[in-house]
Amino acid sequence: MNISTIIELVGYTGSILVVVSMLMTSLKKLRIVNTAGSVIFAVYALVIKSYPTAGMQLALIAINMYRLYKLSNTKKEYSVVKVPVTDAILPYFASLYKSDIELFFPGIFAKIKSAEKPEGDVYLIYNGANTAGVMYGTKSADASFEIDLDYTVPAYRDCSVGKFLYNYLAQNGIKKLTMKTDVQAHINYLKKMGFNEEKGLFVKNL
Repeated sequence: MNISTIIELVGYTGSILVVVSMLMTSLKKLRIVNTAGSVIFAVYALVIKSYPTAGMQLALIAINMYRLYKLSNTKKEYSVVKVPVTDAILPYFASLYKSDIELFFPGIFAKIKSAEKPEGDVYLIYNGANTAGVMYGTKSADASFEIDLDYTVPAYRDCSVGKFLYNYLAQNGIKKLTMKTDVQAHINYLKKMGFNEEKGLFVKNL
């Protein structure tokens, strides 16, 4: 492989990363991947002496770094609103994020709708006026809470919503969280949040 081919591959790699970043729903991941692509593409532009392209990429890097700084330094002040599962807010929330929710919790809304008398509580988590996430489940007599739905909207997927909500539940008498799932992406999240697998059930003591 000659040097010109290597240089071209570097350019293609940078371009691909920039394009892939635009497909991401998480703003933070988008900025990180876009920055990586811009760095690689800037190097490519400098090597081939395309200085206007290099200048544009450096400007994009600066913009991304600034936006990442703003994202990481935005103070999140969460609050919780508890509503019954029959409340109209859940179908409304589902209408906004249904396709994404179904990726992690397949069949959850059909399950609720088909129940003759749906039971349980819904916790809506807000950051100011913005809905950041929702949890639905059932509290047992032993102060454990069986989770059926624990969803965070893409813009808030830095685990801060889960940490806040679990602390809130602990302060309100919940001693243990349990959940069954076979969706690998959600299993990864549960393990990251301190859940342990016990005979197919994921458990977290609060």
